[in-house]
Amino acid sequence: MSKNVFYEQVGVAMTCRSYEEYEKMFDLKMEQFKGGKVLDVAAGASSFTVSAYRKGYDAYAVDPLYNISPREMRKHGEEEIQEASRKLKKGTQTLLWDSYKTLEEHDKIRRDSFSLFMEQYTQNEKDQRFFYGALPHLPFSDQTYSLLLCNHFLFLYEAQFDFNFHVNAMKEMIRVTKKGGEIRIYPLVGFNHEIYPYLNSLIETLKNEHVEIKLLPTTFRFMPKATEMLVIYKK
Repeated sequence: MSKNVFYEQVGVAMTCRSYEEYEKMFDLKMEQFKGGKVLDVAAGASSFTVSAYRKGYDAYAVDPLYNISPREMRKHGEEEIQEASRKLKKGTQTLLWDSYKTLEEHDKIRRDSFSLFMEQYTQNEKDQRFFYGALPHLPFSDQTYSLLLCNHFLFLYEAQFDFNFHVNAMKEMIRVTKKGGEIRIYPLVGFNHEIYPYLNSLIETLKNEHVEIKLLPTTFRFMPKATEMLVIYKK
């Protein structure tokens, strides 16, 4: 593993985060989106959609993993949580533990979140909240969602996905966002702990998409330079 990379990753890992983590990462005040649809993009096995739905929000998730059976998903998720814990243990000293305190607490949040996700995933055929799909192509009509969230995918995997992929992914998220809606993306750093090097170029490229783009602070602390989110407002 390179000394400049704190987390060795081949391929895209399954995300598995809680509603409370989303609140911190995205500085969420969900009540402002009460009347619209919410979409978690590249959601993995995170429980945000389940919790938001149970709180009364019209929440959905999309991910390329949602074509596998509940049995396969459970096996994959359990393996991913164990593997992530092993990797994080090796990079403990390079991370901030303000939001988790300890690796044990971090792992418990992962397990609890995954368990909650699986409760809903097994019921997906009769109450569809999870859609199979992958950026830069989402299986939704134009202007469907009032809020899109994307955590620990775009920018984090900048070594695997090039600039054009990021541009096309962002344009696709803008397409399915309603006028007056928002897109929030976190973090803005890669596995090398550095801010995405083409962020300014990306923002410049999106100026013709009838959007306003801001970098806003978050209270979530884990990767040292991951202190902001990217927010896109669709005009």
